[in-house]
Amino acid sequence: MTFTLKEKISVTVLLFLTYLIPAVPDWLNHSSNYFEIIMISAPIWLLCFYIGPFWLHYWLMQYSFLNKLHVVIKGIVFVTLMFLGAMLVNELHLLASPYFRFSLAEQVTSAVLWGVFFFSMTQLYMMYLRLAQERRLREQVQWINLNNRLNPHFLFNALNTISALMYQSTEQADEVLHKLSDILRYSLDKQTEQVRFDYELAICKTYLAIEKARFTDNLEITWLYNEAQFSAIKVPPLLLQPLIENAIKHVKIRPIKITISAEVKQSNLVCEVADNGQGFSQQQLAPMLSDKPETHQGHGLDIAAQRLSLVGGSLTLFNREGARCQVILPIKACE
Repeated sequence: MTFTLKEKISVTVLLFLTYLIPAVPDWLNHSSNYFEIIMISAPIWLLCFYIGPFWLHYWLMQYSFLNKLHVVIKGIVFVTLMFLGAMLVNELHLLASPYFRFSLAEQVTSAVLWGVFFFSMTQLYMMYLRLAQERRLREQVQWINLNNRLNPHFLFNALNTISALMYQSTEQADEVLHKLSDILRYSLDKQTEQVRFDYELAICKTYLAIEKARFTDNLEITWLYNEAQFSAIKVPPLLLQPLIENAIKHVKIRPIKITISAEVKQSNLVCEVADNGQGFSQQQLAPMLSDKPETHQGHGLDIAAQRLSLVGGSLTLFNREGARCQVILPIKACE
């Protein structure tokens, strides 16, 4: 694993500060005439003992055969480089001043103590980077898996709609088929990236156009939102579509009345999908209210809740004049 340019600069600065913190108090204890010695000594210590051995070891570890060595061997190599650096510090200082004393015992002690410290801190940071990368990969895989579980459910319902329309109007069926292709392309292309919320709303309207073609006057949609409020907000793709699909699927009375609202509250995007059905049963509400949700295989709302949890959001189910699904998503998590 390699460092980025920003990380390389940060590490170099930290190594520089590691030298300055103990050195500055020592400099202050000497007279102003000591300044010339500092100007000679400081670069030697920095390049030969602090910065030089670290980046030399980093460069050597870029070779695959060295990088495959056991971590203990890598540590020994690092300490050895620190010791060679200490020897070089001693020789260069003797050239500048014959009175400089940096005994062999001090060289060994400094190399071991600082070498083990620097190497341990580096390994801990590299371990953190690996864990963070593995976590991101797991979340991406989980995200794709959840999307793939969601899409077939929607596809089944949409194809039923098109099948019913083919016997009534081929032109209307063709139009709905094109809308379906737009939604499928959207769901496949946008599996891991976030999208503008106004674009997400447009996809929901495309989906509802398909359902409207099937239910005609038996489906009434009300939108409550200010589009200008969401121009800069990004959200996970297919955020609301599964909630709307669930409402249409479970409302048994006619006409089906769906109200979709969205607003910004206290740095959160709050969306709500409400219907005029009988509401959720206590069994359906219980998993969402529990600290450890019992997810049901293939259940659209559970899958939506899992997708939201990956980006710091939440899904709440409750009953009020029908069933209501409320999504709360921190805006900062969408940036």
